[in-house]
Amino acid sequence: MIVATAGHVDHGKTALVRALTGTDTDRLPEEKARGLSIDLGFAYQTFPDNTTLGFVDVPGHEKFIRNMLAGVGGIDLGLLVVAADDGVMPQTREHAAILDLLGIDRRVVAITKIDRVDRARVLDVRGQVAALTGETGDGALAVYPVCAPENEGIDALRDGLRARARDTGRRPVDRLFRMAIDRAFTLRGAGLVVTGMVLAGEAAVGDALLVSSGGAKVRVRGLRVHDAAAGRARAGERCAINLVGRGVGEDSVRRGHWLTHPDLYAPTGRIDVELQVLASEPRPLKHWTPTHLHIGTDRVPARVAVLSGGGIAAGGTGLAQLVLERDALAVHGDRFVLRDPAAQRTIAGGRVIDPFSPKRGRARPDRVAALRARTHRDPGDVLGALAEIADAGVPLASFTVSHCLPGSRVDALVDSLALRRAGRGPGERVFSAAHWQGLLTRVETAVEAFHQARPSLAGPGLGDIRSTLRPHTETPVLEEALAELVASQRLGRQGARFHSPLHVVRVPAQERRLWDRARACLAPSSGAPPSLLAAAERLGIDPGPLEASLKNAVRAGEMVLVARNRYVPTSYVAGLGAVAEALAGDSGDGVFSVAEFRNRTRMGRNFTIDLLEYFDRIGFTVRAGNHRRIRRSASAVFPGEGAESEGRASHPGGAPGFQIQ
Repeated sequence: MIVATAGHVDHGKTALVRALTGTDTDRLPEEKARGLSIDLGFAYQTFPDNTTLGFVDVPGHEKFIRNMLAGVGGIDLGLLVVAADDGVMPQTREHAAILDLLGIDRRVVAITKIDRVDRARVLDVRGQVAALTGETGDGALAVYPVCAPENEGIDALRDGLRARARDTGRRPVDRLFRMAIDRAFTLRGAGLVVTGMVLAGEAAVGDALLVSSGGAKVRVRGLRVHDAAAGRARAGERCAINLVGRGVGEDSVRRGHWLTHPDLYAPTGRIDVELQVLASEPRPLKHWTPTHLHIGTDRVPARVAVLSGGGIAAGGTGLAQLVLERDALAVHGDRFVLRDPAAQRTIAGGRVIDPFSPKRGRARPDRVAALRARTHRDPGDVLGALAEIADAGVPLASFTVSHCLPGSRVDALVDSLALRRAGRGPGERVFSAAHWQGLLTRVETAVEAFHQARPSLAGPGLGDIRSTLRPHTETPVLEEALAELVASQRLGRQGARFHSPLHVVRVPAQERRLWDRARACLAPSSGAPPSLLAAAERLGIDPGPLEASLKNAVRAGEMVLVARNRYVPTSYVAGLGAVAEALAGDSGDGVFSVAEFRNRTRMGRNFTIDLLEYFDRIGFTVRAGNHRRIRRSASAVFPGEGAESEGRASHPGGAPGFQIQ
């Protein structure tokens, strides 16, 4: 169990920790000379039953509140120290408020220096503490009167802390590793060492991690947990980690940085939060108030953008966006504290609910509704609530990072909530069943609207549909929606265009006959298809009228413009796509070269290059150096298009239900 002291300057916090552990946490020469804690100090005590108490001794002077805040994040229990002669003082109140804002509701109180006062004064200070705990929203606390130099009351306090340590369960480690760095130094023979509190996950010797100072890659060379050698550090433990990495040293790593799993490096400049303003504030917290944000061990200047009402009353709560002066790292649920611009007092604090908030539209009703859905503490509850209100689905990549989750945990949540996954990579989203069906219906409506506006065309392409959909839909998600609609015959597909099953394109008989003649010419049984000029010469037609007719055929989905003056039948291109897919499948590494494709199809180099670049443009292939690999299957790109061996064209007719008259 990790315990942090809290209380006014010179109330005996360091002496108390020394009496409990035998360790003097004042390590700096200036601290020893002045008898005053300036920076964080650490001490540990392990009992015969392997119960360990770890103490973070924080400075009490108002000038060093920043250092105090760097030491109390993620602790298990607050030890509030109040001197019997002084009683509750300003920093006592501020430290107690900070513990409250950080969600540290497990606390005990030590009334120190009882040798300087009589029994009545100790009882009076007990009353002050009782009033203070009411102000900070805590329940009844265990209070221990002590005199550290005489060891009076120390055994009882130690036993009380030990009992609470036995009741403190180990924190779950089903999150990605992250540690807030509070010290960085160099040891001769070891190199860089960082210390801090592990807030999530676990890390072991040999693991690859990142330091948030530019995303530098490091490897764990060694570990000490609670000042003892260890092979692994877990959430809830204080540890020292020996790191190695190119260009990483004491000069580039400092307090405020994070040590994280590589997937968690996602700096952000805007954070949506649930904000609580202290009741002691003399006035409401107004929109765009400048503050200092303390999160983890970091401190960042930030403006408070209140999302409704223009302000949050003293003692009140509300939603706000913190606009940071520089990027920082944060995840859902992180606790933070805000202090005034002069760094003289704590004014508010709260909990991160979305670390990746938008620059625009932060106060729109739909955005505020999404934030309220994110106020749930369990990630499964958050994902389920978001999926119920998100017409455009929930982006999985940002959700995964914002909740510090490994992929296996996300997969389990998606399965348990019966959500529909769509898209791929960073654009992958999940939908509730109702919202997925809503998207399919919106796509059908968009296709019908296109038919009504342009009845002479075969139907809209993917880009046409995407441009009309509201809300905005990512291309990979729309591709899956269209594939499902085609598979279920709710839509048909002709080349790159989609249509309603009973849509009729009326083509004059004369133009229909010209298309049939052109198709036979532009889909040769051997060699490359002729250019527009060569085809016009073979057909005995002027190039101008032929080009105009072929453009109509492209709009109808019967032809494809592969490159300038290169028209070929849609089914012919589909056959060549099947050849490319087979060629990639035959290779050991899933790639093929221009020369290999040309040799397989026995076509000229110029047309081969034009065709492969067309495949790249429509997302069928992707270049990999001097080779290409298949990005999407031929059946997904060219559904309903038959193909004979060696890529030669088959029957050119459209998809079922589609008519050209």
